[in-house]
Amino acid sequence: MRAEKRKNEKVSAGFQGIAFLIAFACLSLLFTMRYHTFITHDPYLPLIANEKSDKQVIVGIHISHFSDFNIAKNKFVLDGTLWFLFNPKDVSLDTIKKFTVFNGTLLDVSEPVLIDHNDEKIAQFRIRTEFHTPLNYRMFPLDDHHVNLIIINRFLPDNVILDSTSQDITFDTSMYLPGWRIVNHEVRTGIKEVVLKRDNKRYADQQQEAIITFNCERTDPSIIINILLTLLLMLFLAMLTFSSDEDSVLIVTVGIVALVGYRTVMHTMAPPQVSYFIYSDYMYLFALVSVIITLFAGIITREHGDRLKIKKYYIAGIYTLFVGACTITSFVL
Repeated sequence: MRAEKRKNEKVSAGFQGIAFLIAFACLSLLFTMRYHTFITHDPYLPLIANEKSDKQVIVGIHISHFSDFNIAKNKFVLDGTLWFLFNPKDVSLDTIKKFTVFNGTLLDVSEPVLIDHNDEKIAQFRIRTEFHTPLNYRMFPLDDHHVNLIIINRFLPDNVILDSTSQDITFDTSMYLPGWRIVNHEVRTGIKEVVLKRDNKRYADQQQEAIITFNCERTDPSIIINILLTLLLMLFLAMLTFSSDEDSVLIVTVGIVALVGYRTVMHTMAPPQVSYFIYSDYMYLFALVSVIITLFAGIITREHGDRLKIKKYYIAGIYTLFVGACTITSFVL
């Protein structure tokens, strides 16, 4: 009778809850630290620095708002006022008007408004442009990004260069980006060289570019919380098999939790379509491996049901495996 009683010993709900809360607290601390640290894996766009010249065209922009700011779909629609400060003796207004957005399309451009500025002129254009930018989603949903707007003019004379500073980029005070925040910005000007090949010969073409970079960090933690809670809930429900008496409950719980968890995670995080593993993929993989380990651990502990400590060690070990794998991967990627 004593042996039978020991065989039915189960892990208490209190221990299960404490283990879950500790794992949740550890991952929450990790995500909070990572969430408040700006780190991006987006590619750095190369640009050849201009040589100093007295003949310059200063470019700047005042951004009124983004009517579309979609990091996941890599689609941005910007409304603002683009302006150029130039000397009419060095470059004509017709040449200034031939600017374009290298990585997008100008949806609407107004006629220029000319303002006299000493011996120079300022040409202002109301624009709406849709553009995209090279993005790396490897750390999704802990990702930060560089969003680049590239202004070019292929028709500037060879001795005239584009120039700009970060003070020439301004924002409307009421601008709002759902789920994101522009922490700072920078602008680089220089030459983009395009090399063409024909019959084993190389032909180089150059153009003046101004690369305006917005450093954007995620401000909406709901995606991170949803993924974290879903995966931990999957593990928690699987761990309940250590508190169950029936073998069927073990199999059903693990199977249903894995399927429901998979569907929920895939639907909640809505990852971008990329050809490489992203951080949320690794998290799901770690959770799935942990559930599979739980399946076999549950079978083993049922054969040694009198050893309550073994069950608790399994629970602590599986949570540690999941938290440790998520932590290490967040620093390795």
